[in-house]
Amino acid sequence: MNKLTPEEKQIITSHSFAQILSSTLNSSGFAELSYCPLQLIADHQLLGHLANNNQILKVVEDQSPVKVIFTGPHGYISPRWHNEQAVPTWNYVTVSLSCKIKLIKNQDEKLKFMEDISHYFDAQWNFNEFNQDKNKRMVTQMLSAITVFTLEIIEVSSKFKLSQNRSLACRKAFQDNLALSGNNELADIQL
Repeated sequence: MNKLTPEEKQIITSHSFAQILSSTLNSSGFAELSYCPLQLIADHQLLGHLANNNQILKVVEDQSPVKVIFTGPHGYISPRWHNEQAVPTWNYVTVSLSCKIKLIKNQDEKLKFMEDISHYFDAQWNFNEFNQDKNKRMVTQMLSAITVFTLEIIEVSSKFKLSQNRSLACRKAFQDNLALSGNNELADIQL
């Protein structure tokens, strides 16, 4: 298992909305693709949930391999910005993970993971207030309508295409122009 670098962890936590691709083909002969916010819960594990009727859940089983892709900042790089750049290009960051999915069946475990992920994405929402006896029916309906899962990270493959082969002056020009065009996130990691 590859270990996530601090830069990869940063992309995963700041761009949590990932693509999940099944390794099993559907009846049309294609892999299923789903989009899902994921929480990094350990150096080698992610947490997420999908509606039970999500198409990817029709082709994956417990312990199935899946591909998870996080897309970080990206943007157009113009040849007008520096004479070293003769043609237009696109700079980007992606983190691609090969994972094994574990479907959580136990209701208490599902509830605990939902509390964790809810707190992670909305720390101000009081999940415990929601999870009261007066809302028992609603909580039960929520848990029965979703599939909670963890993803064990098996392999990491990242691409940080940031014009690293260009001079510092060239990359600084890219950074300045990206900031001027409003792409501050890509500008911030350009150097």
